[in-house]
Amino acid sequence: MKVRSAARVVLLNAEDEVFMLQCRDLGDDSRRYWFTVGGGAELGETSKQTAARELAEETGIECDPSELLGPLATRRVSIQFSTGVLVQDEVYFGMRCTEDIDLDEAMWSDKEKAAITGSRWWSKEEVESSSEVIYPPELPLLIDLVSTGAEPVSPLSLGVPSGVE
Repeated sequence: MKVRSAARVVLLNAEDEVFMLQCRDLGDDSRRYWFTVGGGAELGETSKQTAARELAEETGIECDPSELLGPLATRRVSIQFSTGVLVQDEVYFGMRCTEDIDLDEAMWSDKEKAAITGSRWWSKEEVESSSEVIYPPELPLLIDLVSTGAEPVSPLSLGVPSGVE
């Protein structure tokens, strides 16, 4: 089983809202879900370097990896797509954003352009009460950590969910 290393960023604005992207399963348009920015590591990158690069690629916001809070949490996830399964080890970081996100500055791959269907800022309350599929399920806890600037002594271990992500 091949496992992909990935890093994600819980990006909060001044109102403690988290920025998320909506994605669709390219093989089944009815399957949609929301997730934090992030993606797979490139050869030789640390998790923080991956998170900073993905943040820039997906939002146009550039930062030095040292500016990221964390690591906050880790999880291994099995992502079931209509075309197959992706197993991924994720590391979560946090960051405050004081600038507007201009997705025209994002550097999405062709696959991302086809799969990403929306973006928006979510309050913690909206995340908790939404009937939409949002990953990770523990996102409200991560929002709390970033909003208070609290970095755990060691990264929290998030659940090992199965299913579509």
